[in-house]
Amino acid sequence: MNRIGAPGEILLRIAMFHHRLQLRPFACLRLATCTVLLACAVLTLAAPAAFAQVEVPEEAPPAWDLSKPCENAQHPYQAVLCQQWREAEAAEQTAVAAKRTTKLTRLLTLIGAVIVGLLLLAFIPLIAGALAARKGARGGGVMSEIMIPENSGDRDNEEELRAYVDVDEVEFIETPESKGIVQVKVIFKNTGQTPAFKMRSATEVGIRDEVDEDLVPVMPLPGRSANSAKPRLGRDATMVEIVDCDSTPKLSDRVMNGDASIVVWGWVDYVDVFDRRHKMVFQYLCNSETLDTGQVFKPTTRGDEDD
Repeated sequence: MNRIGAPGEILLRIAMFHHRLQLRPFACLRLATCTVLLACAVLTLAAPAAFAQVEVPEEAPPAWDLSKPCENAQHPYQAVLCQQWREAEAAEQTAVAAKRTTKLTRLLTLIGAVIVGLLLLAFIPLIAGALAARKGARGGGVMSEIMIPENSGDRDNEEELRAYVDVDEVEFIETPESKGIVQVKVIFKNTGQTPAFKMRSATEVGIRDEVDEDLVPVMPLPGRSANSAKPRLGRDATMVEIVDCDSTPKLSDRVMNGDASIVVWGWVDYVDVFDRRHKMVFQYLCNSETLDTGQVFKPTTRGDEDD
């Protein structure tokens, strides 16, 4: 009875109660039915209690993987390793990006060098020919033995490639009445294909009473260099020379009325890349006719232009 507990005691009492009752029909059957029902109830209530007493083991957390320190970190030192791993990974990505940038920079530099080289190759024949001709001219007799005569195609090439310095513009700086002088600016320009060297020039300005172009005499060239030699004048480069002379009373009115002319003349010489010296002479006239046309200074023919 101690084993059965409260349910057994209830069953025993029911049995004793029925024992004291008079026997009736189906008494045994009722007793058996009650016993079966009571047993089912005991088993139904006892099973959950027994199951609850059984301890279910907790599921163990996943193990920490050293190759992936930032996953399942459970201890402080694991968190430190995770932080170091992230820093190392970021540094590696930065290094890879820097390496790619360096490769791209080298590629662009190489492309730029190739382009510059191609451009230089385009000018090599011209530069080599000019330098060789100049070196040969300086070499004297050695070059004269291998050079083709001047009436051949090489002379034509020199004429095409050499420098050509000429007067580009002549203009007034000061009007005659402003300071009592006539001040003129002469601009020389190299229109050739190669530079001119050792340039010298001399220019003068004067007032003449003759107004007709045919009556203005050819002025004698200055015998001295008015400016210091310019070592080099590149292609399409310019050089400026300023000259002046004393003005006469009411010179502007005299020129406008056709009573006087202003003449500018001089020369410029230079050495080309073939080591040949050239000299260019010029003479310009300003009178009422040139002022009417808006040309101001008009070039005139001297007759001694040899270059």
